[in-house]
Amino acid sequence: MIPSVSRQIAFVQYDDQSSSMTVQYHTGFKASYTNVKQDEYLLVFSSANRYDSLMRLTESRFMEGNISTK
Repeated sequence: MIPSVSRQIAFVQYDDQSSSMTVQYHTGFKASYTNVKQDEYLLVFSSANRYDSLMRLTESRFMEGNISTK
């Protein structure tokens, strides 16, 4: 898990079993991305600018999102 990516994003989590990545926003919105390779996630994790790396990774992918019902 990558904590506190930006002021907007609380954390990013990767599931290697399903090759999916979840982006949790501070607003409660949760975006899920499928077919994410582990090395792509690790590039975000190791980047000096995680937010920009995450945006590059997700900009061309289909997002499934929902608002958290707390």
